[in-house]
Amino acid sequence: MLSMAKGIKVGSEVRVLRGKFSTQKGVVQASEGVGRARKWIVKLNGGVLERFSARTLELEQRHLITPPSTSIRAVSQEEEDSCSSNTSSDESSTSDNDEMREVDEDGASRRASDVSERRTNWDNRDTAAESNGDDDRVVLDGVEWRKMGDVTVELNGPAYQRKAALYHPLHERSTELDFWKMMMPADLMRNIIEATNLHTEMAQKPLDYEQLQHFFGILLAMTLASGGERRDMWKTESNGPFPAPALGRYMACHDFERILRNLKLCVYTDEELADDPWLPIRSAVDSFNRNRRGGISPGVTLCADESMGSWRGLAAKVDDAVVGLPHVTKIARKPEGVGTEYRTLSCGETKIMLQLEIQEGKVPMQGKEYAKDYGSGTSSLLRLTRYWSGSDRTVVADSAFASLKTAEALHKHRGLRFIGLVKTAHKRFPKAWLQKYPYTNRGDHCVLQANIDGRQYMAVGWNDKKLKMFISSTSRTTEALCPAYKKRFRQSTPEDRTSAPCVVFYKEVKRPAVVEAYFDNANAIDVHNHLRQGGLELERHWKTQTWWHRNFATIFGMCESDAYLAFRYFHPLAPILSHREFTERLSLQLLTYKSSFHDTGPSARLRKHMPVAPTEQPLQTVVAKIMSSHTLKTNMRECPVFQYKRQRLEQDEEGTSHNGRVPSVQRKCSVCCERKTAYYCDECTQLHEEIVPICNPGSTKPGFTSCLAFHINQVAIAL
Repeated sequence: MLSMAKGIKVGSEVRVLRGKFSTQKGVVQASEGVGRARKWIVKLNGGVLERFSARTLELEQRHLITPPSTSIRAVSQEEEDSCSSNTSSDESSTSDNDEMREVDEDGASRRASDVSERRTNWDNRDTAAESNGDDDRVVLDGVEWRKMGDVTVELNGPAYQRKAALYHPLHERSTELDFWKMMMPADLMRNIIEATNLHTEMAQKPLDYEQLQHFFGILLAMTLASGGERRDMWKTESNGPFPAPALGRYMACHDFERILRNLKLCVYTDEELADDPWLPIRSAVDSFNRNRRGGISPGVTLCADESMGSWRGLAAKVDDAVVGLPHVTKIARKPEGVGTEYRTLSCGETKIMLQLEIQEGKVPMQGKEYAKDYGSGTSSLLRLTRYWSGSDRTVVADSAFASLKTAEALHKHRGLRFIGLVKTAHKRFPKAWLQKYPYTNRGDHCVLQANIDGRQYMAVGWNDKKLKMFISSTSRTTEALCPAYKKRFRQSTPEDRTSAPCVVFYKEVKRPAVVEAYFDNANAIDVHNHLRQGGLELERHWKTQTWWHRNFATIFGMCESDAYLAFRYFHPLAPILSHREFTERLSLQLLTYKSSFHDTGPSARLRKHMPVAPTEQPLQTVVAKIMSSHTLKTNMRECPVFQYKRQRLEQDEEGTSHNGRVPSVQRKCSVCCERKTAYYCDECTQLHEEIVPICNPGSTKPGFTSCLAFHINQVAIAL
């Protein structure tokens, strides 16, 4: 009878002493439990996996046979020698077929030597660990990591499961403009109108909501033009094959330039600006965050990353006065690597941006919440996820945020799970252990598990082209259903490498489920940034020397990209549109926009009669308060507005029909503008002094929001 003290470990050859498998031999694959309850999982020679206690096994051969992962194939010394000999012989060959090999000989030689070096390091590690009694265990700053087999069930129990949803009702005839209104914060537009109209130049012709929409439409139209000066957008004569934009049909050029010169995002004083240099843009960021918090319920995964707002202008202080961008961040690896950095959070399912945080500089960020306790990356993630605390969602982040400390903090303060790619922040993380592990083939992985305060965490090493290491508090490590696909190119005919076309093929690399969960969601913000910077490119077309105008262009582009992503994901009857086609449609709808009582920017009459709800309240709370007063009435003949108009018609002989009767009481619905109805909203009819017809809720198609619900929600947004 031999126990762990006698040398049984993962990879040892053992013989069964008693039971129905007595005298059979096998290889130890993994272990379960600790102490006396420890069980060894043995793969017998017949291929059967069974669990045995230490007292039922006898050590047969005391050396490591194979790595414990069933997906790793052992490389023998003969294979390595063969690989090396084939490499030397192939190097002397100069044929075209040898040149067209997918893996060159030098690479094969390097991999063979790397495998040999890793096996040597692993064997040395085993020799040193045998004296300590356990070679599958590493302790780092009080955290004990143990080598495990594949995690076949969800770590820390089943994860949160729910699809993304909009709090805004979706009507069957919702247009691109409707999704734009959902994503562009209404309070931000009100602040723009109020702050811009304070300039004396705007006194004679103040900015209103309709003109602001036309202004936005011109900004989008500028991104669709093929270069040239801004004033060229108002030309009426075509230039070659391209038609003239002729934007003067919607807004005069001098009116657009006047609004652009005086554009401000909020009202503030010089004293307030001296205390907070980011004040001109901070209100826009806060409005964006409130809009997303009350407008969308994200899916199961949240993605954290960085976004850049390009800025090449002034960034300096003169006599303690900020005359340019208060802080410039430079990140060389970014396509637009100079400007304002935003730490952002998005929905991994829809890729819609959820939260923004300006990176104001080293000293100001050290005074933020959680910064002293957790540092920059972890504290930013805690602040970005505050509105989804306790939802048991999974946060996915790259190496700028990922660490064991981040995974612990998200569970402690937010009740969230975490999957992250670890590079430099490896304190208490077994990075060196995973690097020395002898991965044999591309796609192999290794798992270590730790229990910290009753919660399980796992460290995963995945052998891709380069070793990638992950920290996770959720998911599994069994082989993923979908492998990683690597795009490759190969010459169709090796004999003719000059004129023969290339053949595209995909190389499959196996990966565990936790790696699949990471890479399926980690690109959400990258996709969003590409739509904004590579597709819309408003920051390049809007040339300005005012730094908050450039930052507003960044937020404006995020709202437009979010509207496109929401339109593509949530609208069941939406046509398949490219981003450019969506921008063209939205620009035209904004340019031809006419105000109505359904606007997200309420008229003066609506603000006068309706109390303004606090912006801190969620949209659904405001909707619940409005539903009690905004009810449908069926008898339009009893409506005071209708009776007044009826009297006018009866007095006017031309208004009556041939048989002396007043025309029908049915009117077209003010929401869908198609079906006729005798129902009307009594509250809005009294406020606007005109009949507001609404379709009967029973006439709505299944799966869509009724016209009444859509009407109530639009009124709530206006408040």
